[in-house]
Amino acid sequence: MPRKRRKHSIIDKLPPELKATVEEMMKSDFTYQEIADYIKAQTDKDISITSVWRYASSLNESVETLRMAQENFRVIMEEINKYPALDTSEGIIRLLSHNVLESIQNTPEERWRQLDPEALLKQATALVKAASYKKNLDVKNEDILSAGFEQVKTMVFEAMARERPDLYKEVAMFLNEKRSEDQ
Repeated sequence: MPRKRRKHSIIDKLPPELKATVEEMMKSDFTYQEIADYIKAQTDKDISITSVWRYASSLNESVETLRMAQENFRVIMEEINKYPALDTSEGIIRLLSHNVLESIQNTPEERWRQLDPEALLKQATALVKAASYKKNLDVKNEDILSAGFEQVKTMVFEAMARERPDLYKEVAMFLNEKRSEDQ
């Protein structure tokens, strides 16, 4: 994958406050000519309309990428809020899986002929491995959680059974009901 080159535009070299103002102008209804004139008035440096356009295009691309990331995060959070037992990584895997399946469905036939089957299999395998690894961790964590719960329950219940048998019976019934509801 080619490395991205560092930007060396006049706008990138502006003082931070001036650069921020120029970026706000780009997000508003100012023309590229008005922005170029503003930079000239503030810095005495000539800048072409094309340079302003290139910077604005790059800025718009960055803003759009940020918006997409925020939208994806919002979708993940909605999923997590719908299903409280779902953790963030599970939400991310669901979102990625959805996007992968959608991309597969929307890929035209001629594009499939151009794809390297080996690379495609490697990517699919990586996704399956990530999901499998996550599932394996969930199982291990559940086992650890259950073991810890049982140990605490045993310790507390032994003390409670000796000192408060009536409370012991009530608490045991309550916890068993809650555990059944959660599963």
